[in-house]
Amino acid sequence: MSFRSYDLLKLTQDFGEPLTLRTFATGTYQPSSGTVTGQNVTNTSFIGYMYNYTNLNPDEVVRGTRKCIIPALGLGVTPEPDDEILGNADRVKIKAVSTVFSNGVAVCYMCDVGE
Repeated sequence: MSFRSYDLLKLTQDFGEPLTLRTFATGTYQPSSGTVTGQNVTNTSFIGYMYNYTNLNPDEVVRGTRKCIIPALGLGVTPEPDDEILGNADRVKIKAVSTVFSNGVAVCYMCDVGE
């Protein structure tokens, strides 16, 4: 499935829902206790679009069947694998992130998400 960056933004504006991106800043591992200290959790609200992805080509490998489009413009953070998306009574973990660019500017992130 292929989209232009403008189409992805319009899809999100027209059909998106309020979601929260939960990012985890890495802390410092303490070998003596086996714990991580100084780990920060940041919640960022955004309007995103969650959808189910079905691959019609059985020879192609698919990482996940659910995706989320996150607009990059004005977001302030970059989603990474293992971050979480919360909303609509759902909580999913980001498995992979692809950045969609237009003229060298990040426009949105397409995230493979799962449980």
